[in-house]
Amino acid sequence: MLKQLLTEGERYLMTAFHLLDFSEQGLYDVVANLGSLAARFLFQPVEKNAYVYFSRTVERGKPVSAAAGRVLHDLLRAMSLLGLVAVTFGWSYPPPLLLRLYGGALLAAGPAVSLLRAQCAYVLLLAVNGVLECYTFAVMRQEQINGYNRKMVLLSVIFVISTGIFTRLFGGVGFILANCVNMLTRIYVCYRFVAGLPLEPAVSVPPLLGLRPPPAVAAALVTAGLLAAGSESWLYPSSAAAHVAVGALCGAAVVAAAVYSELRLLQAVRERVGDKLKRS
Repeated sequence: MLKQLLTEGERYLMTAFHLLDFSEQGLYDVVANLGSLAARFLFQPVEKNAYVYFSRTVERGKPVSAAAGRVLHDLLRAMSLLGLVAVTFGWSYPPPLLLRLYGGALLAAGPAVSLLRAQCAYVLLLAVNGVLECYTFAVMRQEQINGYNRKMVLLSVIFVISTGIFTRLFGGVGFILANCVNMLTRIYVCYRFVAGLPLEPAVSVPPLLGLRPPPAVAAALVTAGLLAAGSESWLYPSSAAAHVAVGALCGAAVVAAAVYSELRLLQAVRERVGDKLKRS
């Protein structure tokens, strides 16, 4: 119940306290539905399969094994990179282009742009939190789960307070900012828990280092974000095709940097997909 409040609590608060008028609620629902596509079709299947894997392979109360640590590292790396890509390109491309396709020029020129940009940051936090939480719940003992639930009570209070403050200051964007605060606190709790777990001697790379992008990828993402923002300012909407072309080139550069830096991760994904296809 508490997790449901922390995940979708803004809708209950929006209805109960009328924090937004009907037009703002409509815009928020449009953006929330668009932003939830990644969670429904990509993040949830990954989290479900990851939880099944960890619950079957990890022994509660035992040090983190090399195999489980590597899988957690790879999942964190993959999901954080996907989230960083969403933030990098989500600032300059989905707001004007996706909203124009979805609802026309009026929607693409209004406050929905700011809402969708904020939603991209929330997607990054959602991606990271999902993996950390599924591992945390897979390895926690019952008394630790009880302690986590007590912390969730405090997190729900923080969420309600931050929602009230941020919506008064920023309107609909405040709901997304409150969700970001909620997700950051949940990530912090799980991060602290995972960081405190003992590691087997065979674990060569701490799993949480998966949250740190390789230098080449980080540089490519920063450069791509700056170029995309500049392209939006200089080329869009007068030269939308040129703006899209700049984004395509930046995206290709990010993909190239990721492939160069993550050959081992790509090989691991290829092997797991191949194993799954063989079993099916």
